[in-house]
Amino acid sequence: MSIITKYGTDLYLLLVAQGFLPETAKMITAQAAHESGNFTSDIFRFNNNPFGMKLAKERFTSAIGERKGHALYASIEEAVKDYWYYYQAKNYPMFWKDIDTFIETLKMKGYFEAPLSVYMKAVKYFYKIYFGGMVNSIKK
Repeated sequence: MSIITKYGTDLYLLLVAQGFLPETAKMITAQAAHESGNFTSDIFRFNNNPFGMKLAKERFTSAIGERKGHALYASIEEAVKDYWYYYQAKNYPMFWKDIDTFIETLKMKGYFEAPLSVYMKAVKYFYKIYFGGMVNSIKK
């Protein structure tokens, strides 16, 4: 049985439709797969929150509230919009030279509290599962 889920595939397509470059959308999909336990966590299922986002207090948000300490969205599409708003508010680049730089920047900007090496390993694992290939040689 494959661990690739329809949720991951759909999320990738939503991210690209929102305006993320395909390679960046792959990294964000892998990040979301990690954050949501491969799209099985309660926060994902009951909050429509694949990213583990907290309710934004200092930027525009598409969240409709908060449940279990995390942002609550009307749909996955609204969660993707909110990730876009977060991404813009943090001034992240549209293209990353590699997944390591992406994850290191997330850590530096306070997106996650886990040790960098643990988070890096998990996101790379899901990147390889969903998109295959080498994760450090992403081409523009």
